[in-house]
Amino acid sequence: MKAVVVGGGIAGVFTAYFLRQAGFEVVGVGGEVAYPLVSLVLTLSMPNREDVELAGRSLEIYRRFVQPREITSVDILPRWVDLSRLATPHRVADSVEGIRLEEGEMAVITRDYLIPVRKVVKMLREELGFRDSYALLKVEDGRAYVVADGRRLEGDVVVLAAGYRNSILAREAGISLPLAPYECYAVVYIASRKIWRYSVGDYVLGWYGRPLAPPLYAAGDGCGRYGQGPPPNYVQRITNLIRQRVGRVVPLYLKTGYCEVAPHGGPLYGRHPEVQNLYVIGGFNGYGAMVGPALAERLADLIAGQGRDDPYRLERYMGTTSFDPCAVSERHDWGAVLLRNA
Repeated sequence: MKAVVVGGGIAGVFTAYFLRQAGFEVVGVGGEVAYPLVSLVLTLSMPNREDVELAGRSLEIYRRFVQPREITSVDILPRWVDLSRLATPHRVADSVEGIRLEEGEMAVITRDYLIPVRKVVKMLREELGFRDSYALLKVEDGRAYVVADGRRLEGDVVVLAAGYRNSILAREAGISLPLAPYECYAVVYIASRKIWRYSVGDYVLGWYGRPLAPPLYAAGDGCGRYGQGPPPNYVQRITNLIRQRVGRVVPLYLKTGYCEVAPHGGPLYGRHPEVQNLYVIGGFNGYGAMVGPALAERLADLIAGQGRDDPYRLERYMGTTSFDPCAVSERHDWGAVLLRNA
């Protein structure tokens, strides 16, 4: 059995890795490696047990390749939030050194992990023989194939794992997916030592941040329309929010990235119901580093005939093919809980 995988990020390389373990011949077409040189955060502090399960399994998978570094996670929440759904060890604090909390707020302290994702992705691309080319998806007579470097690549299975380009490639091939791209932003700061040690999710003021290499710290929030660029005064707004918590920080530059979301605010995977050999994995909302490896493992199991039914299956959402990505609540984080109870 032969599988052609389109996309050389976390979802693509791990799907290829698990398919090869299952005995498939794998051809990967990956484009450029787009991940930053710094490590990305994997958190287990999420309100849905299914997402915590995926993140925990992803952590186990990463440990086959690297040793993640532990870091303290601080989620700032209103005191009325019910933490009974938090399925990971945690403690609740009234104060945190270096972070200002107001009356009626609490800090939920857990453990996050810094993952050198670029290193892992590069390692797997080399091991699996991924091409650095860009690919086009084609559909003919109900079957998918791929065109890369002017060549037609056919397989018993085609896996679309191209990140924010999933829906674009699908649309160009004449099919629809319940996925939409959007812009996501981060500001890089010079910050004091007191915040380097924390991964922060501030669900009261509305920003999140993580350490880079000292003295650098990255922070951002929200969602922007694909192709429109950051809103006016974005850097100043995020800077003002951070300063309310930790004092002085100095913004250096703004980086625009591209993310993808599904209608339920979480990732999805599964077989396209209209194209018999096409499978899709995506919609990570920027959480690919956290849940991507585990979801790729489930997709490989599905392709190998050992699939399971869960909240992430593509087939559940195929009826929703047009929606506003910036109006979707992310199921992965506590912001969705606050919105439901507002």
